[in-house]
Parts: sequence; structure tokens; C-alpha cells
Amino acid sequence: MPTSTLAGALRTPGTDAQRAPGVDGPLRLGRPAVRTFGRRRRPEPTAKELVFLSDLLAEFGMEVDLERYARGGGNTFIDMCAELLDGLDRALPPLETVLLAFHLPDLSVVEVAGSYLAGRCSGDPAVFSVAGQGAGAPFTALRILDCMRPAGDAAGAVLTLDQSTVPYRDPDPECDPVQDCAVLLCTDPAGGPDAVTLDVLDERRVADPADLADALAIRTAPARLVVGPALARRLDPATRARYDVVAGPPGQLCTSAWAALATHWPPDRYTVVADYDPHAERLFQAGLRPGAVSGRSAAEPAIKQPRQTNTGAVSGRSAAEPAR
Repeated sequence: MPTSTLAGALRTPGTDAQRAPGVDGPLRLGRPAVRTFGRRRRPEPTAKELVFLSDLLAEFGMEVDLERYARGGGNTFIDMCAELLDGLDRALPPLETVLLAFHLPDLSVVEVAGSYLAGRCSGDPAVFSVAGQGAGAPFTALRILDCMRPAGDAAGAVLTLDQSTVPYRDPDPECDPVQDCAVLLCTDPAGGPDAVTLDVLDERRVADPADLADALAIRTAPARLVVGPALARRLDPATRARYDVVAGPPGQLCTSAWAALATHWPPDRYTVVADYDPHAERLFQAGLRPGAVSGRSAAEPAIKQPRQTNTGAVSGRSAAEPAR
């Protein structure tokens, strides 16, 4: 479903001069927390849920597929958020903003994960969702979180969710059954020893997969490139040979690249996390600079300044697809 995005210009530390007092330096991120979920047995939709789903899908010329629904993992957004937060080594600090980032919508059509998180997280955070971006949802959520910091919202988190229980065929998981998974990205304003600096956020249209390597923000080796499955399938052998490419789990969509990042934490070199939405033909990428230093090391890759992109509706998704 077409949506607008805040993407367009590359955000670099040069924008820090415009930040409000008390928001010191670029966005810092702590270690991602990752949790995958096994299959949870759930009943078929209730009569009211079935009416809701039938009416929704009818608008797109589709019918409820209960057989496909029954094959899903059966984990709601609240189920996954609760288990991930319960399993953290230490409680989250007070938060001002929490964003949910996802592609496939919540299994539950009654419970609201945002309301749950607003009550669960300390700090009385504002909670909202980013969808309609395919695998780019967490990248767009980070962009929004970063753009809110000049207003003083320094402490925030992004919860990225993949869930597999839907009563229709979604085209985005191209060939893999989806693994239910949740990834938490939390800001680290204090800049702990394992924190990284969000150095680059970029989104651009790349229609020809052959142009993906040239569009990546990494211009010089050595650097690590952590990619989701859609981008991994489209990287040519030369790009894989040049960079330290880490491919995320193939059965995940929005969470894949970020789950892979967690296994290589703290980064020991400049790292770009990237993924590709083949339907909208959009390349999303985030550059992460390790260490506490604010200057750029000569060993770090230079960043290719992108051409300006249209900041309006960017999704190439068909209007016949259900709302996210």
C-alpha cells in the first residue's frame, strides 16, 4: 500500500548543529536484543475477527485463507514484546518514544501492542507504528526517532517485529516461511562501551539489482555489510568478495539484518546494515560507527553522497495489497 516516507537526504553528523540544547551529538545505539519464537497453538479466528478480516480483504478482492492462517506461528505482537522485555538482562531506562516497525500486521485485531508498551515501559513514552515499508520499516523508524531528538526526545527504542499468521498470501517473504521474531534497538545517550554511533541513514530507489553494489554507502574496504535476505539474494559475487558480508536469517523479513547485527556486536569495524524492498525498488541502509570517538578514522570508509530522492510516496506496492 503506497505510503509516504521521511527519506531523501542522507543524515550525517553535520546536522548535529541544529539539535536542541541537551541533545548531545549523534544518535547512539546499544546492543540489539533478539528473540525468536516457536509455534504457539492458537484457535481459529472468532466470528467477530472473521467478519473483520473478511471485510478488510474484500476491499482488495481477496478472501480469508484459514488454511494459511493455521500454518502461522501464532504469536501476537504483545506476546513477542512481553517475552523479549521479560528476558532482558536489565530493565529498559525511562523512554520518551517507542516505535513499532513491522511489515506483516499484528495477528490480534483486538489487542493493541502500542497501548501495552505505553503501560509496560517506564517514562510514559509516546508509542506509534511504522508499516508499509517492507523490510525498510526499522530503517524508517530509526530515521523518525533521530528526527525527534532535536525536540528533546533523546531516549527511545525501536521494536521490530516479524509474525507469520496472516489469512492471505503476502508477496514480500519471497520464498521463505516467516520466522516469528522480535528485535529491540534502544538508544544509549550515555554512550556505553559497546554503543555505536548511527552515522548514516539512507534510502533510495534502485530499480536494477545490478546497481545495488554501487548504491551501497560503503565505498572502501575493510567494512562489514550486514544484509537481509532480499538484498543478500541480489548481491553479486564481486561485492561479496570485497566486503565482509553477513547475511541475516532467510526466514525473517524486517528483523533479519538486525538479528544478524546482534551476533556481531560490538562491531569491530565500520558496519552498514542494509536491506532491499524489491516491490518498491528501495534500498535502505544504516551506517554504524564503532567506538566512542566522534571523529572519523582514516581507516573508516568514505560515504558516497546520494542523489536527492523524492520524499513523497515511494512505495511501489500494488493498491490491491491489504493495508499493513
